[in-house]
Amino acid sequence: MILTIRKTGGPGGIEELLGTVDATRFDAESHRILALQLEDLTDLTSSHEPIDGDCYRYEIEVQGPGKARNLLAVDDEGDPDHPAFKALTALLRTLGLPPL
Repeated sequence: MILTIRKTGGPGGIEELLGTVDATRFDAESHRILALQLEDLTDLTSSHEPIDGDCYRYEIEVQGPGKARNLLAVDDEGDPDHPAFKALTALLRTLGLPPL
């Protein structure tokens, strides 16, 4: 499974690649945690356009063998305690990517 995380939107309409991680190299426990985190994000994410034009959006693209491309999106509405934003932060930590 390959995960690609992008940050888009905001006042300047940015498109920034935060990282691409090949999770096939993870150990079994990391795979288990990753699967749970992706399940949580799937339950918490939205597929609508950002509510505010100045809102950042974090897009998580998941690609894997036998799977169709899956795209999850988390809108950053400025609340670091929002469950979707906290789930995204945990996912980044699991993937070894820098925090937001």
